[in-house]
Amino acid sequence: MRRLALLALLLPLVAPAQPANAQTSAALACPVRVDPAVFASEARLNTLAEQQEAYGPRPTGSTAHADYVDWLEDEMAAIPGLQFSSLPYNIDRWDSLGTGLTVGGTAVQVAAPVPFSSSTGAGGVTAPLVHLAAGTNITAANAAGKIVVRDLPWTNVPNLLFYPLGLGYSMYDPGMTINLLGSESMEAPAAADADLKAAAAAGALGVIEVSQLPHAQIQGMYAPYEGLPYGLPGAYVGADQGKQIKDALAAGQPVQAKLTVNAAWTPTTTRTLLATLPGGSAQKIVVESHTDGMSPVWDNGPLTMIEMARYLSTLPVECRPRTVQFAFVTGHLYQHLTGPNVREGGAGQLAAQLDAEYDQGGVSSVVVLEHLGAKRYDAVARPNGLPGKQLVASPNLTELLMVPVSESTPLRELVKGHIQYWDVKRTAVLKGLSAADLGTVPHHCGFGGEGTPYNQHLLPVISPIAAPKTLFSPQFGAEAIDLPAMRKASLAFTDVVLDLGPMAQSAVAGDVTAMRQQRASGTPGCA
Repeated sequence: MRRLALLALLLPLVAPAQPANAQTSAALACPVRVDPAVFASEARLNTLAEQQEAYGPRPTGSTAHADYVDWLEDEMAAIPGLQFSSLPYNIDRWDSLGTGLTVGGTAVQVAAPVPFSSSTGAGGVTAPLVHLAAGTNITAANAAGKIVVRDLPWTNVPNLLFYPLGLGYSMYDPGMTINLLGSESMEAPAAADADLKAAAAAGALGVIEVSQLPHAQIQGMYAPYEGLPYGLPGAYVGADQGKQIKDALAAGQPVQAKLTVNAAWTPTTTRTLLATLPGGSAQKIVVESHTDGMSPVWDNGPLTMIEMARYLSTLPVECRPRTVQFAFVTGHLYQHLTGPNVREGGAGQLAAQLDAEYDQGGVSSVVVLEHLGAKRYDAVARPNGLPGKQLVASPNLTELLMVPVSESTPLRELVKGHIQYWDVKRTAVLKGLSAADLGTVPHHCGFGGEGTPYNQHLLPVISPIAAPKTLFSPQFGAEAIDLPAMRKASLAFTDVVLDLGPMAQSAVAGDVTAMRQQRASGTPGCA
């Protein structure tokens, strides 16, 4: 789709009437696509990533998180024409004050507490250990009064799922680097959520989650991130420490352990930052990413947003038929941001607000940016017979970039075209990231990340996200970003936002329009 033709056709619908020759002149001045010579260089993106990394881990509401959001506001404030506002939220921030573990009187190194664990205070809790293997239910009969040792599972997703016969709409892998018969896998610390809940219900006194990765690669790991207190303490240990614990249990004699998770809840305020670039009409395209995370690759979307805003601000308003709002959202690492009954984080709060504005013509679409240019790491056997696995960076591959797009063929074709033009390799444009249910609207309830609540609120949404194995650990810094790949993706999605400006809303929305009508008539949404 060429922007020149779209502007000539649609600009009169979204801007004050002008003489025909003025419209033609304005259209001719608008770029057909982003000029890479005037967009952020790889060096500039690296500078931003290193600045982000300098803040360190940024749990929701922490000082580091607040400072990072302030820095983002300063960066955006240096761009002319932006208007600013914030959406504040009051939370009880969870702070780790120290963790420790002894097994049979011997100290065992702890990689991290499970976030939102119950505090033991400085004195810890002492109880017998029990190892309950994967697949074994945690019950009162096997866990009451004990500290449960649990192995973290790995998820496995078949690659075929990302092709058109599965959830795919199109795949761009010109080097044929994806094994069709293989699968994508990563460790799943989110499983600790179910373990801690089951252990608390069973009367256990604590949980130790054992990773297959070494301590050095999971130190500071942060997951799950519900924002609700667990009823007992939990901690992560690496593969070597897990072997140390299991070796102690292998003797067959009862083993006492002391687990210390010293933590505090502190009332604080966190905010979503909104930076708005006015366009020819008040109807807005919302570009979103979250600001709380452990590493640059977890939430480098804001870095692209800075440079996207900088580029768009240089264009005359005639080349921005719609307003563009940049939403730097909080609460990704505190999903129950507003209480125990709603799990959506700041993205869900914003999605509900946009949903209410949509039918009045206030919103056109949402573009969510996560994990752009995530370098691929492979889990390989550790050397010298050491237990578990270690993550090793691929010399030339990025992780698969999954791009769920809501149910509009023109929107999916738009994304597909820019992905291919900018050569964003290993990218799958998807219909969703959950199985279709024709009895709900939308049909695909899951989008794999921050895009999910916008999709579930029946907003036209484009939501690129990767699943790097390094995601939950702060031990992988800016070096986990493939800068050339990040820049190509940034150019592609800036072009997407440019083309969304003059695109007819009926094409942007596709089947979303009918689905909103179906919802109003009683068709159920996503649970």
